[in-house]
Parts: sequence; C-alpha cells; structure tokens
Amino acid sequence: MDSSWAYVWRGVLEYQRGHYQLARLNVRRALALYPDPGVRGLDTISPGLANLFDVESRAHRTFRAWDLDQPVRWLTAPQFVYPRELRRRRVSGAAVVRMLVDTLGHVEERNIEILEIPDSAFSTALKQTLTSVLFSPARIAGKPVRSLVSYRFNLTPPPPRDPVHLIDLARTQLRTGQPDSAMELLEEALDPVNDATPAVLVYAELVQGIAWQAKHDTARAAGSFELGLGQYRQLAARGVDFAPFLRSLADSIRLTARRE
Repeated sequence: MDSSWAYVWRGVLEYQRGHYQLARLNVRRALALYPDPGVRGLDTISPGLANLFDVESRAHRTFRAWDLDQPVRWLTAPQFVYPRELRRRRVSGAAVVRMLVDTLGHVEERNIEILEIPDSAFSTALKQTLTSVLFSPARIAGKPVRSLVSYRFNLTPPPPRDPVHLIDLARTQLRTGQPDSAMELLEEALDPVNDATPAVLVYAELVQGIAWQAKHDTARAAGSFELGLGQYRQLAARGVDFAPFLRSLADSIRLTARRE
C-alpha cells in the first residue's frame, strides 16, 4: 500500500509538471500494486488529474455484480463448436464459468475460470467461444468498468447431419479450389454419428480421392479410389441400386484410371 501511494503522489507531481504520460504511467504502477488504494479528492487539485485517475482505475479495478449500475450484456451470440470426439460419445451437461470482461467488452483466455464442466475436453472449445464473443461492458455512473461475471451453459451435442449434403458441399469446395475445406466436410460426413449408409460411404471415399488429387497427393488419391471402387463393386454384386449420379461418378473415375 505504501508503494502504491508513493506512485500515486509521483503521478500527481508529474501531472502538475505537465508530464501527462509519466503521470499516467505512475498511476498505472500504483493500481497494479493495489487496485483500489483509496485515493480521494484529486478533483480539488485538478479535474483533469481526477479524470486521469478515474479512467486508469476503471481499467484496472474489477467490480462485482452488486457494485454495478448496468451489468454486462452479450452483443454477439456465442458460436460453440462441439468437439468431435465428445459428439461421437454424445457427452452433454452443464458448464459453469467465471470470467473477467474488460472495459472494451472483451474476455482474455487467462481471465476465464472453468468452475464446472462435464468433460475436460470441452475446456478449449469453451474458452475459444468466450474469447470470440463481444460484450457490452458493465457500467457504473455511465462509465465502462471491468467486471467479474459467471455464466452457466448447457452443452448438448448437435443433431446428426445429412452426410450426403456434406459430401455435396465438399464437391462444391473442390470446384472452387478449396481441398482443405472439402476434407473437413468429408471427415464430418464420415463421423459415425451421422449414420452414413454403405453407398454413402462409397460416395465419400470417391470424393475424398478427388480431394487428394487436388492436393497433388497421387498415392492417397489412388488408395481412396481403389477402396471406394472396391466397395462399389461389392455392393453392386449384392444388388445395391446406386443413385445415377454415383454410378456416373464411379464410371468417370474408372475411365480416368484406365487412361492413366
């Protein structure tokens, strides 16, 4: 506390000498040592000095809900990306977090404390979600302040997606020269939670071969084509009636492979 007060008075002296940046630096050092040193009456010295201390104090001191005139509000909705490994296991439950929202409405990862979570694998995704959200900061007397807030989230796995639609989207990504995005969509399509049929798995394998070709990985492309066409022949021998577009795709890949 003594060191904090020493920095405060050094800040006052620098301000009176017209060294405003040095005044601000000393005030910051004081508040870093003690967030609320109990300084009062600076407005009797200078309204500008009192305002400088007030601005720096609000940027360093953390307020609780009962101190606030206006609490934190969400400005953007959180976009939580459910971890794939937890989605496969259908893990769900409540997560409780405590975080510090600064005067600009941002949250830093180091200021997030996870108090309760159904599985530790949620932690990274939850922190990424909260650091990407923009808040309206809490206010006291109309001025933004740092505040500590707690939230409870119900984490529920998303419903299964249509694997055919995901593979169609992957083909669109390939046509626009985005093989990496196509690979991500194919990986999601093959997620067991989506219950792809054997014919759909053939479709995914053939498109994956095209994606490997686009990435100039001929060995993996050949492996995907061989696996996909092999499964295609097995299913055809069992009397599976493929969709016309899939028959056309398999035929074109077979013809290309023969020419090569």
